[in-house]
Amino acid sequence: MKEEDQLINPILTEDYRTKEIKLRNQKNQKNQKNQQTMAKRFKITKGDIFTIPITSDETGFGQLVELPDKYTLIIIVFNYKALTTDIFDVGNIIKKDILFLGYTNDAKLYHKDWEIIGNRTDNLMNVSMPCFKLGLPNDDYPDGARLVNYKGDVIANINKSQFDKLSFETEVGPIRFEKALRAHFGLEEWIPDNYDKILYEKTLESVKIAEEILES
Repeated sequence: MKEEDQLINPILTEDYRTKEIKLRNQKNQKNQKNQQTMAKRFKITKGDIFTIPITSDETGFGQLVELPDKYTLIIIVFNYKALTTDIFDVGNIIKKDILFLGYTNDAKLYHKDWEIIGNRTDNLMNVSMPCFKLGLPNDDYPDGARLVNYKGDVIANINKSQFDKLSFETEVGPIRFEKALRAHFGLEEWIPDNYDKILYEKTLESVKIAEEILES
């Protein structure tokens, strides 16, 4: 048995090593492919302006305002639509009123359902960024309630009455913006629980509340 073991074990060991090397190479190839995919996935830039389909003949427009992290986008959507056959003027688009602002992901951009048509950053300084509440105003939450900016930085402690006026930060899928835009233009039913939270006026309200808190 010992002589047989001496003959068999080297073969088994070599076979195992061959399989191990093959599996390692497959894993490395998969990692390289994932890295290439991720590199393509995040080739988006602050200021990018993109189309948002409304119907087969009409499109709306949005813009990437901030990238708080590599997985999250803050976008605005303009109160404006155009025919898909029109020549799009990004300089004209960014002058339109802002309808929505919110946190989302890049799925629609990655799959090119939303097509990037240009980039402008000169209007972004005029875009107000939201503030949110964090924590809870009770003894169950050791740090209490806080006021945070759009980056998640704590900028103030807040009491319960101030807490009740603010909203928590939420992220919605890009399809929510698309459907909200369609609803705004009368093509779908407006669903308050789904769409009110991304209205730009909600951002402006949060900014006003934050200013009052910081001044008190």
